[in-house]
Amino acid sequence: MIDIKTRELAILVIGPFNDPFDYILEDSSTNIAMGQIVEVPFGRKKTIGVVVGKGTGKVPGEKLKKINKIFEINCLSKECIEFINFLASWNCVFKGLVLKMILSPLEAITSPNTFKIYKANFKRIKNIEKEKSFNLTPKKKLVIDFLLNADRNINKDELTKACKVSEALLRDMVKKNIICEEFIKKLPTPDLKNALKVSKYEKNKKLLNSHQLSAVKKINDSIKGNKSECFLLDGVPGSGKTETYFESVKASLDEGKQVLILLPEISLTPDWEKRFSDQFHFKPLIWHSDITKNKKKEIWLSAINGIQCVVVGARSALMLPFSNLGLIIVDEEHEPAFKQEESVRYNARDMAIYRAAKSFAPVILASATPSLESYYNMKIGKYIHLILPERATGAELPEIKILDLKLDMPDKGRWISPILINEIKLKLSKKEQTLLFLNRRGYAPLTLCNACGHKIKCINCETWLVEHKSKNLLICHHCGFSKKIINTCQFCGTEGQIKACGPGVERIEEEIKYFFPEAKIAVLSSDTMKSQKLLIDMIKKIKNNEINIVIGTQMIAKGHDFPHLKLVGIIDGDVGLSGGDLRAAERSFQILQQVSGRSGRHISDPKDRGKVFLQTFDAENEIIKAIAKNNRDDFFKREMYSRKNANMPPYGRLASIILSSNQEKDLDSYATELLKISPSFKNVKIFGPAPAPIYYLRGKYRRRFLIKSDKAVNIQNVLLNWTSKAKTPNNIKLAIDIDPVSFM
Repeated sequence: MIDIKTRELAILVIGPFNDPFDYILEDSSTNIAMGQIVEVPFGRKKTIGVVVGKGTGKVPGEKLKKINKIFEINCLSKECIEFINFLASWNCVFKGLVLKMILSPLEAITSPNTFKIYKANFKRIKNIEKEKSFNLTPKKKLVIDFLLNADRNINKDELTKACKVSEALLRDMVKKNIICEEFIKKLPTPDLKNALKVSKYEKNKKLLNSHQLSAVKKINDSIKGNKSECFLLDGVPGSGKTETYFESVKASLDEGKQVLILLPEISLTPDWEKRFSDQFHFKPLIWHSDITKNKKKEIWLSAINGIQCVVVGARSALMLPFSNLGLIIVDEEHEPAFKQEESVRYNARDMAIYRAAKSFAPVILASATPSLESYYNMKIGKYIHLILPERATGAELPEIKILDLKLDMPDKGRWISPILINEIKLKLSKKEQTLLFLNRRGYAPLTLCNACGHKIKCINCETWLVEHKSKNLLICHHCGFSKKIINTCQFCGTEGQIKACGPGVERIEEEIKYFFPEAKIAVLSSDTMKSQKLLIDMIKKIKNNEINIVIGTQMIAKGHDFPHLKLVGIIDGDVGLSGGDLRAAERSFQILQQVSGRSGRHISDPKDRGKVFLQTFDAENEIIKAIAKNNRDDFFKREMYSRKNANMPPYGRLASIILSSNQEKDLDSYATELLKISPSFKNVKIFGPAPAPIYYLRGKYRRRFLIKSDKAVNIQNVLLNWTSKAKTPNNIKLAIDIDPVSFM
């Protein structure tokens, strides 16, 4: 980083701020550079900030506050500071809040890892030798001799083991000043030297087909040339996308670089990690919200110190202060989970592309069902298309059959068609696995009174409570509110008329147990897989064919490879096919295509293909027909045509303004005021303010503006200029969402 000679410095601090504040460095002999992390006074408190340049000179010298502390830690890289500025400006959020994410966990800065070492106190030992009355025990003499002859730092464990002494003896020697304790800064050192031996990697890597090898060559040429190219790794489910990008991970590590791999969900991590460890013979650094503080510190320090490593994590891993990035991979790039919807709103996929470009590193977007934005960018030549059209195992794609529920109606009170039940029975007889997919947690999505029709809703949200029969609770999936299930209507007082409507995965489990009482069943949802260990153990059982029937939500729909799975049953193919959402059809197609791709991935005999049964009441729906034909490009063509005619993304741009308050009257008044001062541009259309589809959420009322524009319009400037003209009351929260993924 560039050294700064002046003593007056501009420092961006953590918090809701865009502009840095001026401070003064008291000691003129101290060197300081751009990106230096410091502690400064802020009001009556202290805060952490980063040096972003010279002071403005606008504040009189006597009024400038002094920098409290310069942390002995590497500076944030130039690329990292540029990333903070870009993410903040693109998403209309405060730079200081982006910095807060970059500098998390703060403990890595304020209390970096140290370890205790021991040294002999030469002066004290010489004095002891003169004092004939001071008798050293043989064990103490052994400790002194060992330390005097040591040619490196000795820690407690080494010392107690080598000399066979207790910690109490060491404490006594420290107390008597015979030996000294020192705390040394400990840098993380991921053990890659032995793990990266080519022989080990080559021994475990899978043989790649010609399509995979072609993709690897193009990516690796980009890595070696330090080119910031964006690749769309587009392969059918089971085509070996992971094994393909593993080759590029190896190439980047060979260059001494850092690698970042983003996965959409923590549920994908255990299986992915095992595949990685089996191939590379070392574990990647796993980053997500559930890891310990010490582990977060280790990973954060590895990133900022430029230590060669592989970090895999959810979207927040993009905020680590990497200083030596060689490759970024966004796996399942189409997933909406990459969009952060709270606080600092950003899309990790889009921000990863910018970050890779600033680091002169390639980025790989991997998916079997790319987002329409990525597909469009590939079509116009912005992204390099790498296609894997065949399954890596040589297996055929599954046979997909539509079950029209108007013709193949389940029995009364049941949800699974008799045809699908017979197919499950056949698979059980052959000791082959079945996966039943329903993207609804719990037992039933709606509970009502059969007498008066009253629907039981959440007290904090305008949503139905979901029945969880196993817990005897009705639960809100938005705010977590819950209440016990009672068979009396609290609205009309009628007893015995409370009825569960519609199926969730618990209800499907109940039905499967009725038909197949001897079958070994596993339910995979966020309610049942409460810990990583539970999930790891269950995935292992499924892979080992210890489970006959898997019932799951979207947790099981993607990223997993189950060798014995021959049948997929989609219980409700109509869920999400329509709605007041631009991306409803796209998301439905993606998840149904992904879950279909779990079937028959390891069948070598083309006569014995995997099977998919898709239950629907709308057999003529274009999405259903496209899935049945395995015709992704036909669906994309139709959807792109529709988007183009409406000038919707990826052809046009969208943004939202979301207003929320616990005072409905004040919210409506402010929304009306904002509408009155809304700008008027030829290529910008403003819709609203309309009540959000979920108008009352977590105790707050919500209204939304939707802004649509041509691609050439700087929509960020339009929104910031507009919203700055009206003062937002304290009891109203205003949030801007650029390129919204959800419209709820």
